[in-house]
Amino acid sequence: MEIESGKKAVTRRNIMRAARRLYEEKGIDNTAFSDIARSAGVSRSTVFNYFASTSELLTALCGEEVEDLEEAYSQNKCGGKEGIIKIFDKFIEDTVAYPQLVTQLMHTAVMSGGENNPVKMIEDLIKRNLIKDSSDNSFAEEKTILLMGAYYGLINHYHLYEIPFDAEKIKAEMKKMINSVIG
Repeated sequence: MEIESGKKAVTRRNIMRAARRLYEEKGIDNTAFSDIARSAGVSRSTVFNYFASTSELLTALCGEEVEDLEEAYSQNKCGGKEGIIKIFDKFIEDTVAYPQLVTQLMHTAVMSGGENNPVKMIEDLIKRNLIKDSSDNSFAEEKTILLMGAYYGLINHYHLYEIPFDAEKIKAEMKKMINSVIG
């Protein structure tokens, strides 16, 4: 992805930060572009110049999440099981910071499908790490499904039982699940 710089990039990031915060506080359906504009310190038309719809803004937020996961993975220069743990650690940190929003973003991504789907990109990142541990692609596919299911199940469990989101606790639980799935 081309890195934007300058005033346009700053404005775009400010809009996305404001949207992320408001979506978490008020919910996606209860947040208007005028709310986002006010919070970002720009006009409503400026928000529309960057994002034509809520769907487009959500897609950008999902894309940013995937970029953050890729960056966390790249910075740690690890692979295999250790790489998978780093990916989920970052994903969990983001989920704890914005539990409602990340859950909604992942749901939206799963339901929308498409070639540049953020969930598929996350799964591909996980698969690449599994393939490092095994040349069997069907092994990597199966284990990826199980790991993503474990993540979704864990987050849904916290939501369902209204358990406070504690990053370290969730990371430890996810690490146990990773060990159960891939040893």
